[in-house]
Amino acid sequence: MDKTEALRSIRYDLFEYIQKEVAVDLGSNGLPIGFRHGRERHGITRVLDYFRTQPGWPINAFLVEDDDKEVYFLYFHFLASHPDNRSNEGSWVLSFRILSDRELMALYRRDRKMLLNTAIEKVVDFHGHLCPELVIGVRVSEYAHRYLSGEDFSLIAENTTSAADAIQVLLGTTLGNKRLQVMDFGKHNYTFVVPGDRHMALRLSLKRPHYGDEDRYQGLWEKIRGLEATFDDVVECQRLMDMRIKALCKWDLEDMFDLEELRYGTASTELPALYKICHSCHHEVLTDRAIEYHGNLYCIPCFQRINNAYIGCKIQ
Repeated sequence: MDKTEALRSIRYDLFEYIQKEVAVDLGSNGLPIGFRHGRERHGITRVLDYFRTQPGWPINAFLVEDDDKEVYFLYFHFLASHPDNRSNEGSWVLSFRILSDRELMALYRRDRKMLLNTAIEKVVDFHGHLCPELVIGVRVSEYAHRYLSGEDFSLIAENTTSAADAIQVLLGTTLGNKRLQVMDFGKHNYTFVVPGDRHMALRLSLKRPHYGDEDRYQGLWEKIRGLEATFDDVVECQRLMDMRIKALCKWDLEDMFDLEELRYGTASTELPALYKICHSCHHEVLTDRAIEYHGNLYCIPCFQRINNAYIGCKIQ
């Protein structure tokens, strides 16, 4: 179970209350590595995330997975009303256990994973979790299936978000077969290049979405990035993120993207790999990624080390 599924389970009340004091073993980094519940010791194999239970408090709560793949919420209850980072007076409490898939009806399992359709289920299996960027990639792929069916296109993506994983899974345009190029400008722009005499290209640009909770969402993200968020803040942020996922799944493609027709020179094709030896590190480097400088070939890292300011390089 990943963190997002656990947070959804909390929102949907898919957990078993325990709320008992327990003995906890801490590692050298201060994170819990095990706890005792009743007569049984549970080894902690993963800390899914950690939180504050109150604003301004030290981090004192952990979402953990034990060696039986059960997920628990564990927190340190401070005796002081306003503990500082040095305070260790209090006790550990095992608050609840997230119900496992085997304990839930199929409907609740699917709700927790938010597998809204088979395409999303497929990309989540590959990517590992569901997020808004992944859904954007699903919708870009939906456009291609709807309007470019039968065309042997390549694609230029202007970001390195999770959307690229969805595109590679659903369209088969991948970095490896050279039909996917990535130019990381941080934009949800996607250009489909259709080879042939037309040299046609279609660019999809994500319109600015309006969810109605932008200020609240931005505020929560700033608290999370600044390590100031409480557990309740993180659960609320996941709720807002899930609302975005549902909205992105429902919107019409025409309402979601701007479409522009472009002229484009050539589409990328997969060519046999040819390697040469870097003059500096002596590692093999793809010929089309090597840089010729003063009669020698260098890989990009070595070239940057010997002449970081040089611009007039020749890409082979």
